[in-house]
Amino acid sequence: MIIAVFSDVHGNLKALKAVLEQIKEKNADLTVFLGDIFQRGNEETECLEQLKGNEIICLKGNCELYLEHGVGIDPDVEYLRDYYDGMRKKLTDEQMQFIKQMPLFYENEFHGHKIHFSHFLFSDIDSVYPFLQLSDLKNGLFDKVCKSEDVMKYELVVIGHSHQNFVKGNVVSVSASGLEGASYLLIEVNEADVSFEHISID
Repeated sequence: MIIAVFSDVHGNLKALKAVLEQIKEKNADLTVFLGDIFQRGNEETECLEQLKGNEIICLKGNCELYLEHGVGIDPDVEYLRDYYDGMRKKLTDEQMQFIKQMPLFYENEFHGHKIHFSHFLFSDIDSVYPFLQLSDLKNGLFDKVCKSEDVMKYELVVIGHSHQNFVKGNVVSVSASGLEGASYLLIEVNEADVSFEHISID
C-alpha cells in the first residue's frame, strides 16, 4: 500500500496542484493532508475547493482552528486577527462547515502496522488549541512527548506544522508543500515493514 502525505499549503494553489499531480503519478492508494490551507498565500479559497474536490483525508491545522475559533486560542498569533476575521467573512457557510468537520487526526492499521497522522504532536487533544508550540521543538518538550506512550504505541506518527523534514524516533515530519523547500512524504506499507521517503516537489 502506498500512502502520500503533504501539509501546509498556505494559500499556494500552484504548489497544491503540483503536489497533487506528483502524488497521482505515484498511484497512491491513500492521500492525507495534514492541515494549514490558509495564511501567507492569496489563493486560500481556491486551495480549499481543490482539497474538497479530491478524495483526500483533510486534517485540521492551527490555521483551520484560528478560522473556527478565532486567534484568541493562541496568544502568539494576535497579530493575525484582522487576517482571520477577514477570511471568515469571505468563506461560504458550506466552506466553513467543511473546515469545522475536518478531524484533528487520522489513524489506521495497514497490514498490521498502526500509523497516526496529525498536524503536530498534541499537548492536550481536548483543548481548543491542542497542539504543542513550535518552541517546544527546542526546549525539550517535543522530545519528551515523542517518547510518551501516546506516541510510541504507533509504528509511525506523521506530522507537519514545522515546515521541516525530520525524523525523530517513530515521528516523521514533512515540510510545507506551499513554501520554499516544498516536499511530500511517500509511505510504503506491506506485511513485512513500513518505509518512507521525503520527495521534493518540482
